[in-house]
Amino acid sequence: MENRSKKVRFNIVDLVIIVLVAAVGVGVMALRNRAAGAEAAKNTVPMRCTVECIKVTPGIADVLHEGDSVYNSVNGAYLGKVASFSSAPHVETEYSAASGGFVQYECPEAIDLCVTIEGSGYATERDVVIGSDHVKIGASLAIQGRGFAREGYVIGIDTMDAQLPENTEDYAGDGTALYTIRLDDAREFYAANLHVGDRIYEAKTGGFLGVVEGVATEPFAETNLGTDGVGRLTEKPESYTVLLQVRGGFAAKPDGYYLGGTTELKVGATVNVESRYISRSGIFASIESIEGTA
Repeated sequence: MENRSKKVRFNIVDLVIIVLVAAVGVGVMALRNRAAGAEAAKNTVPMRCTVECIKVTPGIADVLHEGDSVYNSVNGAYLGKVASFSSAPHVETEYSAASGGFVQYECPEAIDLCVTIEGSGYATERDVVIGSDHVKIGASLAIQGRGFAREGYVIGIDTMDAQLPENTEDYAGDGTALYTIRLDDAREFYAANLHVGDRIYEAKTGGFLGVVEGVATEPFAETNLGTDGVGRLTEKPESYTVLLQVRGGFAAKPDGYYLGGTTELKVGATVNVESRYISRSGIFASIESIEGTA
């Protein structure tokens, strides 16, 4: 008796049906996500974000007015109106081998401009949204209005006493790890917007990393070469190292521990982190404990 294996073959009609089914599935998910976002957006309240534009032409400050409309110059989305603005001379910080330290000096041809924008916003468990843009401290935001356009960085978010949804996201996995993430060369506003109890995520994948159990700062120092050819560790003015102690669940795999099941916990590795308020690149600095593994 002849035994022949059967091969599955698709014709053009079968392929069309598969594509249509996949498209319907994607469409359903998109509609659900859109509906969820639309539901949150129904309850918008006034919120503010402050954007710092560094080393800009002084004349930009002359064309700004409170009440001017502000848009995202990348996608054209309306953000809100100028609530206030301020400017200060741009200050450069450079290492001087002659003095053996950092020196600061003003640039007379440039200013640093801070623009506070007030718009309709809402918060989710993970994000703050103003207009239709997710805003994070430390993330770039290109703004434009009548007579000006400039890319800057968000340095402040003010939810203006709005009630924010609680975030209780967790990951059980195979155990828990207590570890430290180090944010080097960070300005003070990063530490000011990180708190015990904050949920931390991997910015690129959205994977859950853990819950902040401690926040500490110390002066940031870097090694520079002196005129004698000797490297020296020198503190940099107005820069800090922010240390986040985080506890998170992990999946144990043959090659390592993966926080939230996706991000490998490896000392010395770079990790892009975000909370509800901040976004920043950091480094896994140390692992204090690994618990729960066999």
